[in-house]
Amino acid sequence: MKSIRLLHTSLLGLLGGVLGWSLLQSGFNIFDALSTKVFPELNSNWINEFNYEGALIGLGLGLVLQARASILNHHDLMGVLFKMFIGAFLGAIFGLICFGIGNLLIAGQISPSIGRITSWTLLGLSITGTSELFCSASGFSGPRIISGGIGGTIGGGIFELLLQYHLTGTEHLAGLVLAGFSIFLIIGIAENRITSFAIRVLSGKQEGQIFLLDQNRFSLGYGSQNNLILRGYAEVCDTHAHIIKKGNQNYIESADAGGDVLVNYRLIDQQSMKKGDVIKIGTALLQYYEI
Repeated sequence: MKSIRLLHTSLLGLLGGVLGWSLLQSGFNIFDALSTKVFPELNSNWINEFNYEGALIGLGLGLVLQARASILNHHDLMGVLFKMFIGAFLGAIFGLICFGIGNLLIAGQISPSIGRITSWTLLGLSITGTSELFCSASGFSGPRIISGGIGGTIGGGIFELLLQYHLTGTEHLAGLVLAGFSIFLIIGIAENRITSFAIRVLSGKQEGQIFLLDQNRFSLGYGSQNNLILRGYAEVCDTHAHIIKKGNQNYIESADAGGDVLVNYRLIDQQSMKKGDVIKIGTALLQYYEI
């Protein structure tokens, strides 16, 4: 399970790099067309000053990172599209800021290589931090954000080496793909280290779906605000139960006076969980297991 998840995350990093490259190509072509036919006063110095490149790279990586989180949590199409929009928007803003800081460092007589690697490091920190905005109960924000920064540093270093040895041209395809891969790979490794348990849906329309318990507090119910959204099941409340991590142990507790929670078909208010426990919430059957 963990190895598959890491592979999935790493491949999405490659996709993010390709998307960033595609956005760069189309973005610069659009800019050239505008500067030639519509706004002749625009020039390449203006575009470099405002770090257009950083904005487009951040847009691509932020979009893919948010899409990944929504898909892993089995959100519906509208939920995935909304998170992708937020990720793209914030990623573009942070890309603009991070690459702007890199340019300021270079203008201040810092080595161009250090300036560019700093930009990638800040971008990794920023887009990972953005994803944590939707995980207020995570409890793992620090390690995740740091892993994004480490991935950004490694990715920026790879990108810089490719530039130094002329192994990637002005189109930056190889550099962007490997930089995106590095950021997502390190994020995936960090997540695997802090995630050891999951919930599998055993019945109904969501049968087979797996939800990783990667937060300190994990809510279950039919409402869209929950981490595990159970729709199409009778007798499930808006927020029906919580799974709470205390130390190395996970506890499940009822969150609504009208919603019963059963563990191994025994009614509970709060109970620690062990491998193989079957949880019944309304008509939905779930199983707790280690990964």
